[in-house]
Amino acid sequence: MSGSGRLQSDPLFQGLTRPNMIMGVSFMYFVINAGVNMIAFINTQNFLFTLILAPTAHGIGYWLCLKEPRTVEMLALKMSKGFRCINKTFHGHSNSYDPF
Repeated sequence: MSGSGRLQSDPLFQGLTRPNMIMGVSFMYFVINAGVNMIAFINTQNFLFTLILAPTAHGIGYWLCLKEPRTVEMLALKMSKGFRCINKTFHGHSNSYDPF
C-alpha cells in the first residue's frame, strides 16, 4: 500500500455519476436559464438584452457547476425541505411551526 494519500478514481466512474450537462452546466440550470431569458425577452421586447443576459447567466452557472455539478439540485432540495424553525427548542428540538 502506498502512502501517497491521494484517492484514485476511474474516469468511467466519474462519467457515470455526473448529471446530464449542457455546455458545462447542469440540465436543470440550463432549463431555468432558458426560461428566465424567454420571460425577460417577452417582457422587454429587446433581443439585445437577451443576448447580454443569457451568456452572463450561463457564465455564473458554469462557475457554480465547475466544482459541484449538482449545485442547483442541492439548492432546490434545501429550499423544498424548508428552513429551520426559530422556536425549535420550545418544541422539544423538532422543526415545528405549530404553536401548541
